[in-house]
Amino acid sequence: MDFRNSFIRYAAAGAISAGMVLSASTVNADSFTLRIAAGHPAPPLASVNQLNKTLVPNVTKRVAAETDHTIRFIEGYGGTMSNLFETLESTQKGLVDIGAMCSCFEPTKLFVHNINYFTPFLSGDPKIMGPATRHVHGEFSYFSEVFDKFDQTYLGGGAFDDYGLGTKFPWTKMTELKGVKIGAAGPNLPWLDFAGASKVQTNLNEVYNALQSGVYDGVVIFPAPYFGFKFGEVAKYYTTMGWGSVAAYPVAVNNKTWAKLPDSVKKIITEEMRVYEGAVEDESLAKFTTSLEKLKAQGVTVRDLGDVERKKMALAIEPWVNQKAGEYEALGFPGKETFRRLMAVAKERGATPVHEYTIK
Repeated sequence: MDFRNSFIRYAAAGAISAGMVLSASTVNADSFTLRIAAGHPAPPLASVNQLNKTLVPNVTKRVAAETDHTIRFIEGYGGTMSNLFETLESTQKGLVDIGAMCSCFEPTKLFVHNINYFTPFLSGDPKIMGPATRHVHGEFSYFSEVFDKFDQTYLGGGAFDDYGLGTKFPWTKMTELKGVKIGAAGPNLPWLDFAGASKVQTNLNEVYNALQSGVYDGVVIFPAPYFGFKFGEVAKYYTTMGWGSVAAYPVAVNNKTWAKLPDSVKKIITEEMRVYEGAVEDESLAKFTTSLEKLKAQGVTVRDLGDVERKKMALAIEPWVNQKAGEYEALGFPGKETFRRLMAVAKERGATPVHEYTIK
């Protein structure tokens, strides 16, 4: 009888122990659902398109294959989850877990991430400016720390292709832009001041109607979305300006979300961000050339500004570049050092600017 009772107690203990193992295993093999959002639609813009084409599927597959966990993304692009001006705030509030946001629409909160806008004419090659900008981000911690106050962790971001100018009329010299109403995203509006144009704040989602209705007669934009959004239907002249490739679409994750993820999952997301960045730059570089050809086929007249006019614009804008470096300093950041470093690293990676700014 004693032996039987001992056996029952042993069996019960074994069952409890097994249950505990099963329970621990269940806890460890978690399934995560993450909401990822951007204000722009995916296909016309590489920074958003490669979230859908590269980051999301790669992370999903690797988490399933390399960990005991699974991850599912709910994707919300084109304003379906948060609009162009709210992605930073939506990610801060936890309405979005991972947000991809253009710093151009956060001119105050993400001011420092607009550094490429403040140093135009360095290089139009995203394979130069993307790595160069990330290198500088790594050297100066404030680029990551700026996200701390918004309860987010900065993950990274790729560079998109060179900015140009689409217009409803032909032109060849910067003096011909004097007084002309031209739209731009925000931090690149001052580029137009030094060409004498009349600037109008705008965004991709409203350009077509604004051009068609005459709100403005030109827009600062890179060729891929110019073709993708069919702006060539209403503004049939496109000039490659050489203003430069910009890494200004940072991707960040809500801190509470990040804290809940196992280290193995964080590691995969971090590694796949590097893959995503390269994919953004590959797509941007490829689309620059192909989009110009597509614009021509669409009936758009495509021309290059030329280095003579380009250098005139770079010289004219140099005081403003120094002004922006000073604004970094006024906020407590080493702006002058950062600007000099970005220009030096870009040149080390192959940039050949038509004019080298002197940061005083």
